[in-house]
Amino acid sequence: MKFLIIGLSVAFLCIAYAWPVIPLFIYPMSRRRGFWAALYCCAVGVFFGIGLGYSHFDTGAFFEAAIFTSVVRAIAEAAGILEKLRNAWRKRHARPVG
Repeated sequence: MKFLIIGLSVAFLCIAYAWPVIPLFIYPMSRRRGFWAALYCCAVGVFFGIGLGYSHFDTGAFFEAAIFTSVVRAIAEAAGILEKLRNAWRKRHARPVG
């Protein structure tokens, strides 16, 4: 039981430390899915950022940082700023027909 608790604690800490960059990289080629993923990451950041603000490992700060990166991604997706980059990426990596 002790190893299970330690394993879950380590997994949660790893997720907390990686969570601020997840909204920037998830679904990079889909505007709609990227927008919803950013909103989901923001909601999780708000939930855990408030609840874990005074934890021993200070993981609340990482979830609060995720709120800012999620809002940036959601605004970029809603405004269509990233669509120009996606089109350039698709044209550059398109396979020739024939």
